[in-house]
Amino acid sequence: MISCIIPAYNEEARIKDVIYAVKNSNLVDEIIVISDGSTDKTSEIARACKPTRVIELPHNIGKGGAIIEGLKYAKGDIILLADADLRGLNKENLEKLIRPVLENQADMTIGCNIPFVKKEFSGLRCLKRFLLEPKTQEDFKRLKESKFNIENELNHKAKKENLKVVYVKMEGVRNVHKIKKYGLKEG
Repeated sequence: MISCIIPAYNEEARIKDVIYAVKNSNLVDEIIVISDGSTDKTSEIARACKPTRVIELPHNIGKGGAIIEGLKYAKGDIILLADADLRGLNKENLEKLIRPVLENQADMTIGCNIPFVKKEFSGLRCLKRFLLEPKTQEDFKRLKESKFNIENELNHKAKKENLKVVYVKMEGVRNVHKIKKYGLKEG
């Protein structure tokens, strides 16, 4: 079973497109949107995209915490992570990303070629569930508190455990460039 977790914070303008791209993939069995303290209509829009499951967090805990929260509800052995602000995502791209993990050719795939995003930091990835399941309380704390650094934590864990990581080129996929997301200052 493949579960998709979409962490979202105030993404009412973009969430529907990401959900429908995932729904169009025949490989994904369930979609879970974690509305991470959103104050807009993110949850309402996601809920209308049935059969999406929406979990509303009362306040923003960051991407890492939202993903760990989503894992509590996910039933799949394979987890697809998709940022809620992706544009141009489609069935073909998702299937290219999922197949290597599904067919045991990779433990984790990372969608790359997204403008302004270094491939190691991509929020579009597919992985075996155990990569997100912490072995110790320290692992759990680090993942949950990682905010936008969860990708680094996953990369580190994959390297440390000598796991197979495959980078998959995502044609036409891009995301909304956000100052807060990349830790840059306006100027």
